[in-house]
Amino acid sequence: MKPRKIAYKILQEVLSKEAYANISFNKHLKGRELKEVDRDFIKKLVFGVIERKYTLDFILSFFVKKPADEKSKIFLEMGLYQLLYMDKVPSYAAINETVNIAKNVLGIKRANFINAVLRSYEREKEKVIFPDKERDLRKYLMVTYSYPDWIVERLLNNYDEEKAEALLKSLNEKPKICYRVNTLKIDIEDLKKLLVSRGIVYKKGYYLEEALYIDIKNPESHQLYKEGLIYIQDEASMLVSKILNPNEGETVLDVCAAPGGKTTHIAQLMKNTGNVVAFDLHPHRLELIKENCKRLGITNVKAEAFDSTFVNDKYLEKADKVLADVPCTGIGIIRKKPDIKLKNYTKSEISQLVETQYKILDSSSKYVKKDGFLVYSTCTIGVEENHNVIMKFLKEHPNFRLVDIKAEMPSGLNIETASLGYIQTTPLEHGIDGFFISKLKRIK
Repeated sequence: MKPRKIAYKILQEVLSKEAYANISFNKHLKGRELKEVDRDFIKKLVFGVIERKYTLDFILSFFVKKPADEKSKIFLEMGLYQLLYMDKVPSYAAINETVNIAKNVLGIKRANFINAVLRSYEREKEKVIFPDKERDLRKYLMVTYSYPDWIVERLLNNYDEEKAEALLKSLNEKPKICYRVNTLKIDIEDLKKLLVSRGIVYKKGYYLEEALYIDIKNPESHQLYKEGLIYIQDEASMLVSKILNPNEGETVLDVCAAPGGKTTHIAQLMKNTGNVVAFDLHPHRLELIKENCKRLGITNVKAEAFDSTFVNDKYLEKADKVLADVPCTGIGIIRKKPDIKLKNYTKSEISQLVETQYKILDSSSKYVKKDGFLVYSTCTIGVEENHNVIMKFLKEHPNFRLVDIKAEMPSGLNIETASLGYIQTTPLEHGIDGFFISKLKRIK
């Protein structure tokens, strides 16, 4: 099957059926004997269309008088993305190949329509008038950087105009894949030597010793991954477990654990001792935790299906440390998951999400022993889901207080609020994902 047809099938699942882009991409490429160049082309086209959809649709609105049907629209977006952002693809190939696939999938009539629109754009690009920054800042940011209104509004509510724009730009940049060295199976220096011996290029992490940026293709099928020597995880995500700072022999609860990145990092930091209890709402997602533990050689994790908005009486005041890495809007990880842009959260939905976050934090606090610690984290940006939730919790829970986390911060990562007990990382300022991490101690 031709690369563009595979790309179309993936995009149809994501854009029409709300499938997750990574899952759909892996599903459609599994078992196919594709050249590396074709695999890369499909990935760039699929994730590019998703990332730039708002910009593409804005431009297309100048050339499409009546709204196109969903399938035709996907082909238009595919064709236009190639014309705008894929320099190595000649214009004639971008149009002709896309139209030919459309003809095969949708028939001649709709393929002719797609051909006419794309050729009109090629002839009359000057028809497109982009929003003026001074007259309509929000529309300008939405179209220029391709974001839904709720994300633009969130960043403008949290930062000045200049920084909000810089953040939107940074969240579109492609990050290098970061890996956590599994020190239960191999020493960090030994892995570096192994990489060198195999001619694999790597760079050290920005902040964390166990973080490496390794230049390998298709990581999940790579031998190093299969052997459990490495785990794909951003440094910001690793930082959560480092700030939790679990010790050997302790009892630790991770209340929103799947797929298990932080759970397995906690187990690793505890050197496979003590007890790590991992909750997740969905039983099928617990299998991901179990699979990861098996591959990484972890034996001190127990996975349980549980809704963490409720309290599990079995663990009342049983934990030395508790991690509540709660569901969130995910703005901080858009670089890796651009399909987050496709979600159109209403204010009501965000309010409901914040209420769920608070319920999980409140329930999680019941598991903490006196003098124990509770970490609340998200992979999003903005006080709405972060600082405000913590402040409300402290107001209603006088037996907890924020604690200085400077001692747990890696050298080179200096964030002023660490002394107050919380930090916000961003790709703009720190080069890693956007995470909020706070640490509270139960004092009575």
